[in-house]
Amino acid sequence: MKNFVRFLPLLVSLSASAQSTADAIIARELQTSRAYETLGHITDDIGARLTGSQGAAKAVRWTTQQFREWGMPVTNEPVMVPHWVRGREEARLVSPADHNIVLTAIGGSVATPAAGITADVIEVDSFDELKTLGAAKLRGKIVFYNNPMDMELVRTHRAFEAYRIAVAFRGAGASRAAEYGAKAVVIRSVGSASLRTPHTGALRYDPKQPKIPAAAMTAEDAMLVHRLLARGKRVRMHMILTPRTLPDVMSANVIAEIRGSEKPEEIVLIGAHLDSWDLATGAIDDGSGVAMVMETMRLLKEMKLTPRRTIRAVLFMNEENGSRGGQQYAKDHGKDKHVAAIETDAGGAAPTGFTTSIKGDTLTALETRTKPLAAVSANRFEVAAEVGADIDPLTQAGVPSFGLVPEPLHYFDYHHTNADTLDKVDPKELAQDTAAIAALAWILAE
Repeated sequence: MKNFVRFLPLLVSLSASAQSTADAIIARELQTSRAYETLGHITDDIGARLTGSQGAAKAVRWTTQQFREWGMPVTNEPVMVPHWVRGREEARLVSPADHNIVLTAIGGSVATPAAGITADVIEVDSFDELKTLGAAKLRGKIVFYNNPMDMELVRTHRAFEAYRIAVAFRGAGASRAAEYGAKAVVIRSVGSASLRTPHTGALRYDPKQPKIPAAAMTAEDAMLVHRLLARGKRVRMHMILTPRTLPDVMSANVIAEIRGSEKPEEIVLIGAHLDSWDLATGAIDDGSGVAMVMETMRLLKEMKLTPRRTIRAVLFMNEENGSRGGQQYAKDHGKDKHVAAIETDAGGAAPTGFTTSIKGDTLTALETRTKPLAAVSANRFEVAAEVGADIDPLTQAGVPSFGLVPEPLHYFDYHHTNADTLDKVDPKELAQDTAAIAALAWILAE
């Protein structure tokens, strides 16, 4: 609470010149943005960046060198991260007919036996249904969680709400099914569109339950299995997954700063996560966010702007399958005087505003001082309990926090799939997002 109390007078004292500078930042970024160029290098030249991979290590080196070339101090702060490798992933229906099933291992899954698993498929749509069926009907079976995203929520710009509901079965489904003796699980991919593109993501094994293989199959294949079961057919699936969990490796958070002129000990953090899943090159998740953060720093440096408070860029490592970068940052810097934190991890579509942890008079005061954001339609603030996974430890400690909200309509079409590539990002929209981040960071730092 003390952070919020301290934050209000900072807003009251904001000068007209700070808002004028924010206008100039937005105009300059829209005219001269290099964010897409940066994103292109991250995705096309570096590639996928799952923690422990060569791509993740290369991303740390390249982003560090870029910050250095742009003339700002940069450090690599060690983070021990998981190293999971995907391997083969194959599946077929062996009855009632021979059908190829397109699926992908859920991140962190254990492997099947070398010869694979062949078992009957039992469909459920809730954890309560697991309990109702019990071990007598689930033991030795493949449990199929059939839980599509709520498309009405997606169409009404509440895609992240729909995701939070559906993703529960990806995260906890394997252990909940293992409790009743299931041999493996498959889920309907957590996505809002599909051209037979499976969506990966992380699971969480309950240490009290056996670890069983887990995969996500495409919406088309999920609907096929559902139709067959609904007709009373006996559905049997053969599945082979060969992922491996290797020993943890050392990686790093990449941290760069533009030091404040008057109160350098007070910090406005802007952050995104540098890692991605391995199926594609992580353009929307979260290469776009990394490009926005890096471009903000480059732009302010190029414009020779020195904020009153320090603006600190943090490229977090391991948001996707462990969040260790955010946790390590909070451990290393929890006592630093953060006056605000901004995270961007929701894609690169046109900006619509920000989520925020602040409310009441403080939020009202902020809204009157962020009018420059209207130039890129980013001046709407919505109160939320969580605004970003990597800055969540700071948010929970009372740091005023913000999360950029690009238009979410198509985000989950590509999220965690092999279609998350550079062509899904529009350069002009990415520049608008960057302008919003840069202007808000400047206003908060002033």
